[in-house]
Amino acid sequence: MRTSLAIILTVAAPALADEIGYEELAARLGSAVPTGAGVPIVQVEANESAGLSYRPNGSEPDFAGKSFTLMSGASANSGHATFVGKNLYGQYGIAKGITQISCFDANNWLSSYLRLGQGQSALPLAPTNGSKLFNCSWIGSAGVNTDNEILRRADYAMQRDGTLVIAGVNNGAGGAVPALMGSSFNGISVGLLNGNHSYGAPPAGIDGAGRQKPELVAPGEFTSFSTPVVSACSAVLYQFANELPYSLNVNRRSGVAVKASLLAGATHGQAWSNGAPQSGASRGVATTPIDPVVGFGTVNVDRAHRILSADEAIGQATASAAISGPSVGLAAWEYEVISSTTFERHWRIDVPGTADVRVALTWNRNPASSQFTGSAPILQNNDIKLQRIVNGQPVSMVGDAGVSLFGSGNVVSQSAVDNVEHLSIDDLAPGSYLLSVNRVTTTGFATIAALAWIVDVTAVPGDLNGDGVVNGADLGLLLSNWGGSGVGDLSGDGVVDGADLGLLLSAWS
Repeated sequence: MRTSLAIILTVAAPALADEIGYEELAARLGSAVPTGAGVPIVQVEANESAGLSYRPNGSEPDFAGKSFTLMSGASANSGHATFVGKNLYGQYGIAKGITQISCFDANNWLSSYLRLGQGQSALPLAPTNGSKLFNCSWIGSAGVNTDNEILRRADYAMQRDGTLVIAGVNNGAGGAVPALMGSSFNGISVGLLNGNHSYGAPPAGIDGAGRQKPELVAPGEFTSFSTPVVSACSAVLYQFANELPYSLNVNRRSGVAVKASLLAGATHGQAWSNGAPQSGASRGVATTPIDPVVGFGTVNVDRAHRILSADEAIGQATASAAISGPSVGLAAWEYEVISSTTFERHWRIDVPGTADVRVALTWNRNPASSQFTGSAPILQNNDIKLQRIVNGQPVSMVGDAGVSLFGSGNVVSQSAVDNVEHLSIDDLAPGSYLLSVNRVTTTGFATIAALAWIVDVTAVPGDLNGDGVVNGADLGLLLSNWGGSGVGDLSGDGVVDGADLGLLLSAWS
């Protein structure tokens, strides 16, 4: 294999905690904030010199207490690997609790772990030291056929083991997306917050023509250093998902659930767009689910944690069952096995006030070992949509029907080539809604998938403490300010009195 990696020996800028939601996470959880403790990881690096040089410098002060297991033989220190580590589990990273790092040279990782070129009976090995997370801050290519085998083997391993490969794309705005490793289906490819990275479809001949890459962006000088920022966020999620009471649900610590929460929790910049028409008969329908440059947006560990720490919301097999059943949470997720034929799931979400909504669906490619080489495995095609519930029936919000119900965005996501779908809806009106996943194709393998969503309520009449509901906490605030002004003055007449109490009770959740 020919790897291509620009080695940067300058100090990487620290990941800015406020840009990735870490300050909010720490403020919300306090001393209980996860640090990645107990999460073993794999760091795969391109060789930096004529001899083997792929390991971080273990003598760095901020690497004290960390164990580096050299999986590819003796290695000199790599400046690149060292700064990747600093942005993941070192002084700049948010996953400083990681202590077990298995280190691979990229070529050796492909041959010894993925078992490239060794025939269909030579399956990828079990995860190294039980690791669920692989950081690949390198790019490369060995030719189309070999690249496809590598990507299929990696997707096979992620589907089988519930692991997650986080890989960078190339530096330089608008350049070609590299085949390895950012063109996988089941992993996450990462670009830069400022957009100075390659984006678009995988190279010609690579499985899945027309897909959109990358999925996430993060702070960093180069993609080599934004990639470990996303890996660190993933490690934080894996840690709490492995601890009680969250660990009682094993689905929570699957790679696909972690991925879905990161995608749904990403934050959009002002210029973010997936190209959904904002007028006409197709208003609100996206055929390309994510922004062509920044994907789902900037990774946000606080929002992802809010999603994945919520209860799993089990969908209903029919729309009528979901509509007549209980509503689900405003931040939630679900892990599903999507069958090889037909499939649909539905959830009712009651939105108490004007809200911004983000929904992400991701499903794995599931190649058989017999498909490591040859024709590309068939990929499922799944769509998602949000409909308004009116008189007990789902009503489409596409076109003119949605003008009065949401300000902008898309209520349908129906890419024919990606293995992700995304709803991005701003200023959704209060009311009851039906969220639906439907399988479009009826050929190909069954696979695992995860749906995640977060509803940010921006205005709820009577919600005095800003938690999205009107309940006893708000009543207490109003009564504590009775006869005064300010908090509790819902009528705006300058005094908190019976008129305000009536308005609060009329909006009771």
